[in-house]
Amino acid sequence: MFPHDGQSRARGLALKQTAAIARATLVEAIQQPVAFLILLSAVMTTLLVPVFQFHRFGEDGRLARDSGLACMLVFGLVLAAGTAGRTVSGEITCGTAAAALGKPVRRVTFLLAKALGVLAVTMLFWLGVLCATLLAERGSAHFISHIEYTGYVMDVITLVLGVAGVAVALLVAAARHYYGRRRFGVSAFVGVVLSQVLVVLATGFYNRLGQLYPLLGEAACLDSGAGHAHAAGWVFYHPELNLRVIPVALLVLFALAIFAALATALATRLPTGPTLAICAGVLLLGLAGDSLLIGAPFWSVRGLVAGLLPDLQNFWLCDAVARGGRIAWRYVGAAALYALTCCVLFLGAGCLAFRERDLG
Repeated sequence: MFPHDGQSRARGLALKQTAAIARATLVEAIQQPVAFLILLSAVMTTLLVPVFQFHRFGEDGRLARDSGLACMLVFGLVLAAGTAGRTVSGEITCGTAAAALGKPVRRVTFLLAKALGVLAVTMLFWLGVLCATLLAERGSAHFISHIEYTGYVMDVITLVLGVAGVAVALLVAAARHYYGRRRFGVSAFVGVVLSQVLVVLATGFYNRLGQLYPLLGEAACLDSGAGHAHAAGWVFYHPELNLRVIPVALLVLFALAIFAALATALATRLPTGPTLAICAGVLLLGLAGDSLLIGAPFWSVRGLVAGLLPDLQNFWLCDAVARGGRIAWRYVGAAALYALTCCVLFLGAGCLAFRERDLG
């Protein structure tokens, strides 16, 4: 046997162990009632913002868009920190981690797999809230100039479909649990996310007035709203969604990935409560860093805090897409590299802390 054969087998075994632990972490996390309640609260809050919006703040759909992104960040932080604390700190306390490490599984492999599982949960949550944000912005009151109507119109059909999708997902999850003994939490969590994705895809078949493009074609598109240009000819599918939100949401996802890595590292030494508190403090200081830490001397406490904390203002750019603005994909790529660097640093520190942790 050549030496590289043994190394290849060791790497293959490590990858299989990482995939197995990450998958188990994902399933265990989304079946928890608190994870589903966090997702349900974020999605429903986002979808209901246009219903209770009584004023327009200078731009159609801006309140729904900003509210959805805010729910994505805040609820996502709670989900990531809570999942990391429960799956890492909880398993260390109850002895599950010691049993897994006796397989044998390396501690670095175990911790990185847990971080990947937490990130997978966060990404599922992010996808569901992103779709709900797109639906909420479309459903909010917009000024249109159409052949049949001119004025502000709320897309009630889209909002009703979004809420109905959540209800159908819950009913399907309950039926799967009752008849097939499937896990309700897993079915409900995945079902809510899938329902929002399907409704987003379905919005391309009708306009804000409820007219179907397959039946009316281009006539349903005429003057259906600013910023939705389309090619001449027969129109079968025309999604009137503000896709400029996607780069902003990706930046929020990068911030959530940082918090997932930070929470996983903290959970090697701290229980869930302190982990969540520290992540919340990092969020507040990261968003207010320019005003609190600007001009701090390098060799000072404020300078040290400014150097260690991630600058979260780089990931919160809701104002950049206001009034037709866009975020360059080059900036998104640079932010991804910055987030990856922060994740590597936090997970590296977590691996060092976990290596010295007594699991007995």
